[in-house]
Amino acid sequence: MKKFTLILAGLCLALGSFGQVAKHGVSSPVKDQSVNVLTTINPIKGSGDVFWSTSFNWGNVETGEWVPPTGWSVVDEADLGNFWMWRSPYDTIGGCCTWNGPASYFETPLDGYMVVPADEYNSRDGVTTAVSMNTHFTTPPIDCSSKSSVVVKVWQAFRLCCNENFELLLQVTNDGGVHWAQYDLRHGVGANNVIPVKYRDVEVNVSDVAAGLPAVQIRFLMRGPMYYYWMLDDLKLCEAYQNNLVLEDYWADFSYGDKGNIGNINYWPLSQMGMDDGVGGTIGSYTFRGAMLNMGMADQEGHKLNLQVLRNNAEIWNQDAVATDLWSLERDTQQIPNPFLADNYGVHKFNYTATSENEEEVPVNNTASMLFTVTDSLFFRCDRTAEASSGGGGWVGGNNAGDMVGVGYDIPANCEINYLYAYLGGINMSQTPQFQFNLYKDLGEEGYAEIINTEVIDATADMAWTWQCLPVMKDGESEFLTPGFYIACVTMWGYVEGDDNGVNGMGVGWDKDTKWSGSYSFLYRISAGDWWSIDKLNMIGIVISESGGPKTAPVTFNVDLNAHIANNEFHPGTDLVDVIGFTSVWMGPAAMTDPDGDGIYSVTVDGFPIGQAIEFKYRVNGVEEAYPTTGNLHRNYSPITYWNEINSRFNNGVTTGIINPGLVDSFTVYPNPSSGSFTVSVITQAFSDLTITLTDIQGQVIYRNQVSKVTDHKETISKDLAKGLYFLTVNDGREVRVQKVVVN
Repeated sequence: MKKFTLILAGLCLALGSFGQVAKHGVSSPVKDQSVNVLTTINPIKGSGDVFWSTSFNWGNVETGEWVPPTGWSVVDEADLGNFWMWRSPYDTIGGCCTWNGPASYFETPLDGYMVVPADEYNSRDGVTTAVSMNTHFTTPPIDCSSKSSVVVKVWQAFRLCCNENFELLLQVTNDGGVHWAQYDLRHGVGANNVIPVKYRDVEVNVSDVAAGLPAVQIRFLMRGPMYYYWMLDDLKLCEAYQNNLVLEDYWADFSYGDKGNIGNINYWPLSQMGMDDGVGGTIGSYTFRGAMLNMGMADQEGHKLNLQVLRNNAEIWNQDAVATDLWSLERDTQQIPNPFLADNYGVHKFNYTATSENEEEVPVNNTASMLFTVTDSLFFRCDRTAEASSGGGGWVGGNNAGDMVGVGYDIPANCEINYLYAYLGGINMSQTPQFQFNLYKDLGEEGYAEIINTEVIDATADMAWTWQCLPVMKDGESEFLTPGFYIACVTMWGYVEGDDNGVNGMGVGWDKDTKWSGSYSFLYRISAGDWWSIDKLNMIGIVISESGGPKTAPVTFNVDLNAHIANNEFHPGTDLVDVIGFTSVWMGPAAMTDPDGDGIYSVTVDGFPIGQAIEFKYRVNGVEEAYPTTGNLHRNYSPITYWNEINSRFNNGVTTGIINPGLVDSFTVYPNPSSGSFTVSVITQAFSDLTITLTDIQGQVIYRNQVSKVTDHKETISKDLAKGLYFLTVNDGREVRVQKVVVN
């Protein structure tokens, strides 16, 4: 292991087929260091009438004992005891690399679920094996004779390893198993990857093999994987809608000369796009495609893909694909005819919508969005959320001191590099880890050559799951980059007692959910001295010396009040919600509105300095939410780009129960409106200590009074108040009630 002087890196958050063929890495199961990330799950799509269902509540959740219901069959084709099994939600999956229970997004996770725990099966009695799973379970016959259409719905979660020869199949028979129609539920998701959000809610129209038939059976078959799991819950058979056009998949392809389209990129400098690509196109232009399925029973007339581009939330571009007709259960992929080229700094949101002349009945599955930010200085393929981290330890020949993970960048114009930028993952301090950022260039037949690097850093525990932006060591020449293909890398060293070669000692953030083209993520194995192309998009970027981007940006605050509306704690049209700041950057408040009536209140505030943290909270009728409950008692956010959107739940979605009607009915203010003099009347069901507080819309306390052991209390408040809205709060130690007071 190398030993160098620790340097302090300054903050450098400035928004910011190649000549040599790398071999493709052979993966093995990875013990990912996962990050707790709040993920918004799409609600289950609207359905026609459900005529058959099971939540897999087959066993005793306390003991784990279970028996398949009559008519169900569970089979291990290999006869090794590796069956689909029912699992209690309180019993986590074992084995080498899996520790989770049922997926949190299942509708009924607490009554059990079905799973193939492949990790567990290949880790019996402390012995690791590599046996492929080959198991299925099948429903009893289901009568669909009266149904003109049949849709299968189920929630799924999976992670698979360790080759590409595995199948996750939904199969349907109508003749007792003589013939099976089958549908792919894996969707091409590669080894080690957790299922993407869009594939969690399965919805398959099987009308052509099930509708009108008396004995339909559904089977789920797992074949091939050796590790991880496939779990299912909440299986339903429904009647289909007449009009249900589905946007199954979508792509935004960044154009790069003779390389063609190189997938979606999240951040790219304005100075590095817009030039002729040499093959009749423009570097940095985007082409858009969408794959659509007619899941309904009616033909979709004039169906087409629409693409809208917003820059900092304002529309700047809108185009349609050529409209065609799409017959029931058919698929079609359409491309927007003209490319889009961004010509200014900003966050560009690509909104995809599948439309037709028919009146759509399930609009929730017609849309999707992707982001692309034009910066002044940052090349970064990933988004800013790490779903896990990787240091090469899960790859054959990896996990040695000196290994590198890297991300490739095509640089089309001369520029000067200032920093290298990465999101570190888990750090094992017992291995005294160190790291360095490096930049390599493809020199064709000469291979990859290191161009420039940073100093080597002693990793500290507080660097885990943080962004690190380090200055490169300039020499007056190597920092000036010429056009070509570069790999931005993180080199890692560690140490284990008795191991002269050392280990990685740490990991780098892994972006699993960005849509991208392969051949842009790399592993360098120090033990073999070679580069491998891998399918893990590590979070590493390049910062160049360009400037000119905006220094301030707007922030859109969104707060979901649906839980409180449902619990009768917030009354739309009567109660008021706002957001208030607590730092010199912004003090607020800003009133929030819900013009579309979806229970999510929003407001956009402009002028936040990029890179400076803000603290804020949401309030209802002037009362701050009780979130968070530990640490810094305010919400925190740092505007990191030219347009920012915050999605929150009021009080983190926690409600306090239906309000005690005894206090609600007794809390009155009169007259209201008033000129500034009004009476407060509070009647409680038991003797109570009350605190009565009057605040203005800024949150400033104008009046406070405390009374003890009362059940019927009245007092008159008379103040020289300016015209406007005020909030009167009564707190009895158990609950807080608020009324608006208007002074005119």
